[in-house]
Amino acid sequence: MTTTYSPNYKGTQWKIAQVELDPETGTPARTVQEPNELAGPTVYWPDGTTSYVLHFKGGHISWTVADEADTALRALEALRSGEEITPGALRAYLRDVRRLETRMTALKEELLLFARETGPTGRARLPFRDLGEELGQHHSTVGERHQRILDGDTAQWRGWLTQHTERAALYANGGELPRTPQPQREHETGVYDSQEEPGKVLARCHCGWSGPAGSNTVTASRQGKAHEDDPNA
Repeated sequence: MTTTYSPNYKGTQWKIAQVELDPETGTPARTVQEPNELAGPTVYWPDGTTSYVLHFKGGHISWTVADEADTALRALEALRSGEEITPGALRAYLRDVRRLETRMTALKEELLLFARETGPTGRARLPFRDLGEELGQHHSTVGERHQRILDGDTAQWRGWLTQHTERAALYANGGELPRTPQPQREHETGVYDSQEEPGKVLARCHCGWSGPAGSNTVTASRQGKAHEDDPNA
């Protein structure tokens, strides 16, 4: 791949190009287009589109969020452009936006828990008034939600967020898929680390179904979505 650099940007820059793969070898065979400009992780393409390169170490947890955020962006662009959305695409947009929303709720509430834990100074990292300001809520509302979490009302996807970390053992139901008062759909899948094959991931459903273990998080996520859409599941 060729490299394009922005002379006006002094931070870290990226080597990137859109390529066509050889169908037999799976290696780049032809450069389709090169960026007009790179500015850190932002890439400007000749066809008028823009990419933002995400850089993370979080494994399949981060991959899942990135994949669903990509779907949300495609939904946003489709709505803003006024294009007709097919029923299949519409279902995918709704599903991933819902999932991303629940994952962001788990992330927001885990940050709330972290902020109220004792930090290096021996006190809570942030007071409730600061938390209320950042969350756009009255500090008493934030405090009440924090107490409900401590009492066991954890976010739906907290177990997914904290799995295989030290935080999984903290608070109610640590390390387990959290119980929620809302009724669960019959088929709701997620991507998890394989217990039988370390280093691999697989899709699992609340109904007990699980897909094959593999190394690709996106593939596992798609297998889970196919299971949810299967009328015979």
